[in-house]
Amino acid sequence: MILLIAGCDGAIESEYREQVVVEGFIYPGEGIGPINLHYTTPFTQAFNDSVYAISGADVRVTVDSNEFVLFEGTPKGRYYLSPAQLIVQSGKTYFLTVKIKNHVVTARTVVPANISYINLDSTFPKNRILLLDTNNATTFTYTLNAGPVDKPNRKYMLQITGLDTNFGKVATSNQGPPVDTLSRVRYSFIQTAPKIILYSRLFGWYGPNLLTFLAMDSNWVDYKRAVGYGKTSFIPYQSSLNHIDGGIGVWASAGRDTVTVFLKPKP
Repeated sequence: MILLIAGCDGAIESEYREQVVVEGFIYPGEGIGPINLHYTTPFTQAFNDSVYAISGADVRVTVDSNEFVLFEGTPKGRYYLSPAQLIVQSGKTYFLTVKIKNHVVTARTVVPANISYINLDSTFPKNRILLLDTNNATTFTYTLNAGPVDKPNRKYMLQITGLDTNFGKVATSNQGPPVDTLSRVRYSFIQTAPKIILYSRLFGWYGPNLLTFLAMDSNWVDYKRAVGYGKTSFIPYQSSLNHIDGGIGVWASAGRDTVTVFLKPKP
């Protein structure tokens, strides 16, 4: 998703202006990172990670008046803070500060409560092997639920990640939410309640798939509204949905739970 912003800054301006692009997501119970830093790509250039990644930045996270300095990992432009130094907690506000020479970028996120899948054993087959009948995919539906609900206006989303493309592609063509730039991840549309229908069009690949249930903060919701649901969403970028001061991108948080299932075609 972030490549849409990194490579298409011209959606809101007629002339190229270099900006810092931030991509960072944090989750309760975990450390921080990677936080990806890049410069926007000029209109006439193709995006190149090694060329536009920002190395040597001073990246810090502040929570409860305590400041933590992140270290740069590999590849360049990725910054981390291990769980041994800081574990993200629900309900707290995490401030991000990035200093690049004389330029300062700031952002904040309030972390939602962590969530867990509810009644998985009654939802899926015991072995979590799902059979997809490509001749009648409409019968392939499962209701997924997660909790607790920490705020009545919380938004939720399901992320499906194909873990192994050797088992073959699901023939869904142009149906459903489009895949991301890596062609391995699909997303449900944002929901207003923690109950999401899992259906065949959310799968891009047979074999093992990781189902991630997300309870998102408002930054993440606005980010999805700004960039759309995939590489085919050519909607104008809305600066009012950007919550990065001094740059563009996303600094967001979500409670999440995951489960791995195996999708196979029905004989």
